[in-house]
Amino acid sequence: MSKAVEKLEAALQRLIDGKTLIVQPPYKINNDAVALEAGLKRGSVNKQRPELASLLIKIKEAEQIRTGKATEKDINANKKAQKKAEKEQIQELKEELAELQELYEIKLSENNSLIYHNHLLQQQLKETKEALNKYIVKFNN
Repeated sequence: MSKAVEKLEAALQRLIDGKTLIVQPPYKINNDAVALEAGLKRGSVNKQRPELASLLIKIKEAEQIRTGKATEKDINANKKAQKKAEKEQIQELKEELAELQELYEIKLSENNSLIYHNHLLQQQLKETKEALNKYIVKFNN
């Protein structure tokens, strides 16, 4: 987990506990409140950042609990949504890993090919120098 996500998780927990450092009561537990409490700008916590999927669900759940609107059914639905989001994130990471591994193999092959070609050129240069030295007349000064 990145440091930014850890800061956001800690900020959410402070909001839940009512022991905020930055946000002043009364407040709603929402994305902006968590971002501000973590020392970030409004809008820093948004749905476009896949690494924050589970945090977004926790924020929504915490606000529902705070307002008393959360039911066991809602919490279970949120947990299912969280699991689904985590599975999607895992799948995305697996796909990215596969792409990176493939790219690594390609670059490794290119590198090995260049090393071999360099070796051949060095041998050719050495042979050319030796052949050239046979034809050079050396004079004593």
